[in-house]
Amino acid sequence: MKKTVLIISIIILVTALFSAWWLHPKSGAATYVTSSACMDCHQEEGHSWVRTLHPKMFRPVTSDADILGDFTSSDPLLTFSRDAVQYVVGNRWEQVYVTMTDGEYHPLPARWFIKQQKWVPYKVDSWQTFNMSKNCNGCHTTGFDPATFAFSEFGIGCESCHGPGSRHVAHNRKRTSWRCKICHLRPAGTVNKQKDIILSVSSTVCGQCHNRGKNKPFSSQDTPVFNFPVQYVPGEDLAKSFTPLTPEKDKENKYWWGNGIAKKRHQEFADWGKSNHAKALTNLRRNHTLMMGDLDESCLQCHSTDYLMADNDAKPTVRTAQYGITCVACHDPHKMGEDVKRLPNEPCKRCHFPEKGLCRSTAKYNHFPCPEDKVECVDCHMPYVVKSGGWFSIRGHAFVIVSPFDSALDKKSDKKSGKKSFMPNSCQNGGCHQDRTLEWMQREYSSYYSRADNDNQ
Repeated sequence: MKKTVLIISIIILVTALFSAWWLHPKSGAATYVTSSACMDCHQEEGHSWVRTLHPKMFRPVTSDADILGDFTSSDPLLTFSRDAVQYVVGNRWEQVYVTMTDGEYHPLPARWFIKQQKWVPYKVDSWQTFNMSKNCNGCHTTGFDPATFAFSEFGIGCESCHGPGSRHVAHNRKRTSWRCKICHLRPAGTVNKQKDIILSVSSTVCGQCHNRGKNKPFSSQDTPVFNFPVQYVPGEDLAKSFTPLTPEKDKENKYWWGNGIAKKRHQEFADWGKSNHAKALTNLRRNHTLMMGDLDESCLQCHSTDYLMADNDAKPTVRTAQYGITCVACHDPHKMGEDVKRLPNEPCKRCHFPEKGLCRSTAKYNHFPCPEDKVECVDCHMPYVVKSGGWFSIRGHAFVIVSPFDSALDKKSDKKSGKKSFMPNSCQNGGCHQDRTLEWMQREYSSYYSRADNDNQ
C-alpha cells in the first residue's frame, strides 16, 4: 500500500513539474503569438479591430469576395488572370494583386482603383524583381523577421503596436487557467504586475508605418536596406532605427507639396510632427504665463495624451508628462478612424470648445463663412490633400488651413501630360466649391477674412 502511494505521489510530482515547465514563460525574448491569442481575452478590442483596414492590408485570397478587380475587362493593362492572384493588398481605395515566385512576394503589373473602377499600371517593368519583403512586408505584416523575411501573421495585428505577446499570454494564464490556479493561489490583481506587454500612447507606434524612409543599417552586420523600420520597439524613439524621407530630400516634389504638407499616403506621421498637436505639451511649458492662470494638471487634459489616457490613480504631472496630442487622442487604436469618420468634430470639441465657431471671443464674424450644418472642423483644418486610389481621398494631418492662395503657389506642370496641377485647398475639396474657379475662391476668401479681421479688432 505504501509503495502504491509512493508511486502515485511520484507521478503527481513529475506531472506537476512538467506542467510548470510547459506552462511557464520560457527563458529568452518574448515571441509572437498572433492576434487570435490576444482575442481570447480581449474580445471587445478584437472584434473592433477585425472591422478595420489593418488586418486586411495584406492577406491570402480565401474567397472570390477578396478580389474586387474586374477580371472580365478587356483593358490591355490587365495582362494576368484572376487565378494568378494569390494575395491581396488593400480593400478601400485600391487593390494590389500579389503572386509568389521562388519564395518571394511580387506585385502583379496592374492595380485596381476601387472608386474609379479601372485598371492602372503598376511596376510594369519591375514587378518580377520587386522584392516585397524589403519594400512592403514590414508594415503590411506582423512580427516581420529581417533575417529570414518570415512573419507571424498577415496584416497589422495586435503585436504590431504592443510588441510580441508570449509572456503576456503566459502570465495571464496564472489567473485564468485552472491548471495554473492549482499552484498560483495569489489574488488575481497581484499576478500581472510585471511589464510583459507594451502600452504606449506615443505617435511613433503609428509612425513606424505611416511614414516614408529607410531603416538604419545594423551596426554589426551587412543587411538589406528596408523601406520600413525593423529594429523599432513600439513606444521608443523611432529616430534610433529609421531615417525618414523629408521635403528637403524630395528633389522631384513627388511626396510633398510646396508648403511642406504631404501629398502621398503613409506620411501622416511627418505631417503630425509639424503640427501644434505634436508640440502641445512643449508649448504649454514654454509659453504659459501667470496671466493664463495656474499651470497645473488641469491643463494636461488638452495638452497631454499620456495624462488623458492614464488611470485616475496614475496620472502624470505637468513635470512628468511625456507626450503632447498624439494619434490615439483622436483615434481609438482598435477602431482606427471608423469612430472619427462618424463624428469628426468630437475629438476637436474636447479641447477647442471655448472659441468654437468664432475668430475671437468677442468676434462679430463667424470663424468661417459657410453654414454650420454643412462643414466640419476637419473640412478646413484637415482637407483632402493626400492622393490614394487615383484621387485626393485622405485628409492631411498637419492641422492647418490650406488657403486658395496655397494652391496658386503650388501650381506646376505635370511632366507627362503638361497640364497644370494645383494643391487642393480647404475650400475646394471634399465636395465643397469644386464647381468654382480658383480665382473666384481666392477673391471670396480674401474678402471675407480681411473684412472679419478688420471688424473684429
